[in-house]
Amino acid sequence: MKRKLLLILWVLANIFVIFSLSLYQSGYTLKGYVPAYGKDALKYAPVLYANPDDRPVKVLYELDRHGGISYYYVWPTESTGKPLIDRFYDYVRRLFYGSSADVEPVTVYPKNQTITFESYSHRRVWAKFVDGTCYVVGGEAIENCTVNGTHVKVYVVTWNHLFSLLPQSGLVRVNLTPEPMSPWEYAHYSIFRRANESIREAAIRSLFLAVVVTAVLNLAGYYLLIKRELWRKIRNELKRES
Repeated sequence: MKRKLLLILWVLANIFVIFSLSLYQSGYTLKGYVPAYGKDALKYAPVLYANPDDRPVKVLYELDRHGGISYYYVWPTESTGKPLIDRFYDYVRRLFYGSSADVEPVTVYPKNQTITFESYSHRRVWAKFVDGTCYVVGGEAIENCTVNGTHVKVYVVTWNHLFSLLPQSGLVRVNLTPEPMSPWEYAHYSIFRRANESIREAAIRSLFLAVVVTAVLNLAGYYLLIKRELWRKIRNELKRES
């Protein structure tokens, strides 16, 4: 029984180490970075509403090559409310992003008065705001959805900080002044990786690789051990006969 337990712990430790090494990749890159300063950044900054006990600590903005302004809301972490899951997820995020911070963007295109973000189940939402009304693509028209016609009201509606344009009860307005994103912040928060890679897909891929590599290494080690023991027995038999 003790040997079986040790064997199970050994295999799990192998999987954990290989999973961690496979998932960890440096996300510190300036690839895709565009200088953040723009005259419309403050004029079109969204008005964010969030849970009073789970508010972002800062908002950084960056311009893109298509005339958009991306506002990145930064939370210290994400929490499901389940300590064991949160601890493991925090570990995975540190490996993949370099920190446990959660960074969620809302992008506004001032030229055509369009806003986009991820909502429930990571579904991409696009909406056009005109004269205080937001017209969601493939959805409904939401009246009184802006402040002064340019600041769209956005509501945090999930534990992992995804958004909606529909008003929600129990949320409070977040009063943060957008700041231009520096090259250091772009690299520190792994913005390029967040925009181009899926942490879920990377974790599944790394887990699969860890299981396969663990199986191959341990089976190879077992085979070599058995082969070594067999040769030892053969040598001992030859010595006795001689």
